[in-house]
Amino acid sequence: MASRKASARIATEALLLRRVEYGESDLVLTLLTLRLGKVSALARGARKSSKRFGSALEPMHTLAVELDERPGAELFTLLEAKLHVPRAAILRSLPAMEAAGKALGWVRRAAPPRTPEPGPYGLLITLLDRLSAAASAEACGVALAEAGLSLLTELGWGIDFERCVRCGRQALPQQSGSVDAARGGLICRSCGGARLRLSADARRRMAAVAAGATELLTPDDAPDALRLVEAALGAHAGIE
Repeated sequence: MASRKASARIATEALLLRRVEYGESDLVLTLLTLRLGKVSALARGARKSSKRFGSALEPMHTLAVELDERPGAELFTLLEAKLHVPRAAILRSLPAMEAAGKALGWVRRAAPPRTPEPGPYGLLITLLDRLSAAASAEACGVALAEAGLSLLTELGWGIDFERCVRCGRQALPQQSGSVDAARGGLICRSCGGARLRLSADARRRMAAVAAGATELLTPDDAPDALRLVEAALGAHAGIE
């Protein structure tokens, strides 16, 4: 007679992406974990008693969690959650909260389940730290825009700001460029162009950020960069 497979207990860092009430006292959580990627977990009794998890189940903090994985179960069980890196400053700033919520929502909808994603996880950690220290709404917008451009690259949907994605023609450094995020990047005039046009300087800054640089975008760049990020996520992941 075959022996039953034992459950596995897994300790990992995690970010809370979403919490949904379940039954009378439980919560179903969507977590982005460092070791496992995006997972869903049942937090038993989390709504009935604050003693079990305290104030840990908030989306802005880095958590240290322990999960129980039972064979055949659709959900993990959350055994323990503690604050690892608290970020109370975000909760005191509406622009920071809105930016954090938008980025967490992007990853929740775009990241594949149970696939370790160290790149997106690290980007979110960096973004949350920047938002925690941000002194203005403009700083929050720039941080979110840079995280979004980098996230697209990590997910394999990076925008090409250097060459036309239809004919392959390289843009000159001093050239402005028309960008169609849904089609993946620049569209030169010969290939029909695109609605959003970027100056040469903005295009170069966005290209550098998409390749991993930070703290390069200006407040004027941020709205256009966010439009591109959301258009790309809409095209690839159905995120509106």
